[in-house]
Amino acid sequence: MGFGDLVNKAKEALGGKAAEAAESFGGTDELISKISESGIDLSALTEMDAESVTSLLEEYGFDLSMLENFGLSVEDLIEKVKEYLGQ
Repeated sequence: MGFGDLVNKAKEALGGKAAEAAESFGGTDELISKISESGIDLSALTEMDAESVTSLLEEYGFDLSMLENFGLSVEDLIEKVKEYLGQ
């Protein structure tokens, strides 16, 4: 099962507005790109604890409930950023 299949299964399970929000971001890579485009240094996120990342994302106006739409915690997001950066 590929990533696209997993996203589709998650959207089916979430239904309604949550699924629409998840679809609008197109996946975790798109979410990470949006974080980077906002001016946040992704490599800095990999050195921060979850509480600091949460505060920073909220400061930049990110709605952290979108992580829940992907079934991710802030810790998971940090790991995804590390993967994205090849760390």
